[in-house]
Amino acid sequence: MTSNFYTKSNVSREFNLELKSGSDSIINVLTEKGHTVYSMDQRSNQLVPYHTHPSEEMVVILEGSVRYIIEEEIVDLEEGDIIKIAPKSVHAMVGTDKEHCSRLLLIFI
Repeated sequence: MTSNFYTKSNVSREFNLELKSGSDSIINVLTEKGHTVYSMDQRSNQLVPYHTHPSEEMVVILEGSVRYIIEEEIVDLEEGDIIKIAPKSVHAMVGTDKEHCSRLLLIFI
């Protein structure tokens, strides 16, 4: 799915990898491209308030689920999904997985 503010994809399409092969494979691909990768845990109902970035942000959902609100559009993501958020787009995120923390990778491109 694509809008003016984001692009939604998944790990197999974006990296030609299966998430079951582990996050190390994805991290290796990203670091080989020169990106710095940040790991993050997001608890259920934990909010990351509205903010922006000067560059594109990519988020990989390793486990669990989260909801993004991007310029008033709601985007639900689950394990294996990837979202790329356009520079300067106002966005927020909340954890939606009720059973455990969601594990994410954050990359600024």
